Amino acid sequence: MSTAVDVTTYREEFPLTNTWSYLNHAAWGPFPTRTIEAVQEYAASWGSPPDVPGDYGANVIQEVKEGVAELAGGKADNVAFVSSLAEGMNLLGNGLDWQAGDNVLIPRHEFPSVVYPFLNLQRKGVEVRFIEKNDEGRTDLGRFEAAMDDKTRAVAISHIEWADGYRNDLKKLGDICRARDIELFADCTQSLGIHPINLEETGVTAAAAHGYKWLLSSFGNAVVVFNEGAVERIYPTYVGRLSVDANDEDHNWQLNLRTTAQRYQTGGQNIMSLTAMRASLTMLREATTEAMTAQTIKLTDQLAQGLESSGYQVISDRSPEHRSQIVTFSTGDRERNAALIGELEERKISVALRGGCVRVSPFFYNNEEDVETLLEALPPL
Repeated sequence: MSTAVDVTTYREEFPLTNTWSYLNHAAWGPFPTRTIEAVQEYAASWGSPPDVPGDYGANVIQEVKEGVAELAGGKADNVAFVSSLAEGMNLLGNGLDWQAGDNVLIPRHEFPSVVYPFLNLQRKGVEVRFIEKNDEGRTDLGRFEAAMDDKTRAVAISHIEWADGYRNDLKKLGDICRARDIELFADCTQSLGIHPINLEETGVTAAAAHGYKWLLSSFGNAVVVFNEGAVERIYPTYVGRLSVDANDEDHNWQLNLRTTAQRYQTGGQNIMSLTAMRASLTMLREATTEAMTAQTIKLTDQLAQGLESSGYQVISDRSPEHRSQIVTFSTGDRERNAALIGELEERKISVALRGGCVRVSPFFYNNEEDVETLLEALPPL
């Protein structure tokens, strides 16, 4: 299989490349033209509901499930839709039968939507243990293992960390958790759609990801992908007519939950946003995750080399086992970093300030010129 992306062809689907060096996908993924057209067509169809095919929603839902499952290395029946990463983490955290004194392990400085759902469990007597970073400021899986005891029920962690792009070894952590019957919940928002994932190999209980970043699907739709057998262990926090094995005319009121991830769906789905996700998924599946990863690694290597030669400090770990499509760098001064964001935006270069540093996150349709434009715009140190 080729690991090269036809950058020129895909670049044509992103008109913003004509005016911007857009290197901010870890914040917001723009729609390609095929997605814009699909959403416009669906929106227009609501002007005459009788003209909308009766099976349109069901077909969109199934196709998105299949596309997401392919990217995650899972199965379509194990995909559920939620409105956000936070809702997905709430679904997972609240689905366990916690006992007072149980604990969950979370890295220090984790993304807020991963943390707050578990802090909310403190009212049930659940202890949230924050695992401190090591001396290099990285997540250390050895510290997680050392913090585990017979009351540890779950670990919640990002696959690729949001601030500096550090990629955690889910396979290694999954092996540790599986040996101790500990659930592993992964935030894959910064990896699903851009970095290879294989849930069945990692031992992750479930992965949650919002759609508005690398899935190019805007807000209001996120996914939770369960590993085999996990649906049986995570009880639905809330249920509705779609959660049960019954039709709308069945008023016997038996709570016969579906055996698939469909049990987590309550009512009408966000078909508008799922229409966007379906269209964007066709592009991601065409390009292939392996090829997209290779392209972004090439670009971020170019970026890191250029930054270091110009005297900037590369904060992100660039080792093969931990690097990702996100690179964070610094001038050495937090205020100067913040000012630099605005200066770059004035020159039509989009990046972000995270953790007091400058975060750069290219996607597969970015090219060497985008990176060079950024490097040339940086003031000398």
